[in-house]
Amino acid sequence: MVSGDDGEFICALTESVACLGLASLTMLQLEQMRLHYELLTKWNTRMNLTRISAPRDAARFHYAESIYGSAFLSGAASALDVGSGAGFPAVPLAIMNSRLSVAALESNQKKSVFLKEVKQLLGLSNLHVETARIEDYNWSRYSALVSRAIDRAEKTYTALIQSLSPGQLLMLFCSERLLENLERELPPGIRVDRHRIPNSQSRFIAVINGLLANH
Repeated sequence: MVSGDDGEFICALTESVACLGLASLTMLQLEQMRLHYELLTKWNTRMNLTRISAPRDAARFHYAESIYGSAFLSGAASALDVGSGAGFPAVPLAIMNSRLSVAALESNQKKSVFLKEVKQLLGLSNLHVETARIEDYNWSRYSALVSRAIDRAEKTYTALIQSLSPGQLLMLFCSERLLENLERELPPGIRVDRHRIPNSQSRFIAVINGLLANH
């Protein structure tokens, strides 16, 4: 049975996806997103997974933006979500592309337990949960790194960009201010491709390629 909040979430997600100019979700994708949202709101009452939990806001800022980002990973075979937290963008990315192997990296044990429950509930065989800090984790085998809303973002992202291997991709969901701060700290010659998220004045997807970062 779909609750009032779940029904509002599904409607808001459908509208948000359309506003971003994206293809409609399948019934299975909608149901998997709904199940994730339902579990998120349940867990959020006893631990801080996200401050954005209202149906319309969550649909727009968490799910639809994550779905929008999936287009920038079209050539990737695997992706590591650094600091996955409540599962963004890892869970929507795994739902949108069953051929993409997605790892959700989360250092917090309780959040990792949540992500493992999400994986089981949604039946996402292409989603894997890794419990570790990025500083202690070997991420060299992933085609792409993705991230949004982590602590010490500037320091962590700068270190990641400087350590990218040729062919690796880093995709960040971030503000213009963070982008500007990142660009000031990077060595000359590294190009950051900005993609403004439609209908947003301040939110961007930044794409950095390891081939550029090593030249």
